[in-house]
Amino acid sequence: MSRYSCSSVSLTTIVQEAGISAELIGASDVVITGITQDSRSVKQGDLFCCVRGQSADGHAFAEQAIRSGASALLVDTVQPNVPSHVTQVVVSSVRGVLGSVASATFGHPSRELKMTGITGTNGKTSTAYILGEILKAHGVTALVIGTLTGERTTPEAIDLQHQLREFVDLGGTHVVMEVSSHGLVMGRVNGILFDVAVFTNLGRDHLDFHGS
Repeated sequence: MSRYSCSSVSLTTIVQEAGISAELIGASDVVITGITQDSRSVKQGDLFCCVRGQSADGHAFAEQAIRSGASALLVDTVQPNVPSHVTQVVVSSVRGVLGSVASATFGHPSRELKMTGITGTNGKTSTAYILGEILKAHGVTALVIGTLTGERTTPEAIDLQHQLREFVDLGGTHVVMEVSSHGLVMGRVNGILFDVAVFTNLGRDHLDFHGS
């Protein structure tokens, strides 16, 4: 979970481009220059996303983010005593909209790429790397995202959208990524426009996790 700079974009534009239902409390013409869900990395002009996690709730760190210069908060519970110069973007679920918000913040990079998502209990990594090598053998600039490239099989939404933006800016054209069921449930790929979806198989591990 990192903090990333972005091209200056108005909060209103982000909300509109994300296609989400939101209430803005405060000025709507705020300009955002960065985005993060880690209060420790907030800088002046950032949108701080108050994500509820398993061990911590980002809303508890809203005040810290404001002190560090956050211009806006993405929340699903209105925060009290927020200064008038800080805008709250109130949604039904921060985690549910985070992928779409991050995508809008970085200019919807997946729309400029050929995206392949691979999901299933087993075989995601092998399938992703085999497909990546096939593309590269045909002269295609391909990025593979998965178990062997980061801390998580499917990166957090902000990290993922920033990675895609960087790849587009470098001239990349194709992405092959592992999409874990946990990543799907947690909305990490929300906001991504996939061109191809691959399903490998379904095993007991995922039946237990999802309950059906």
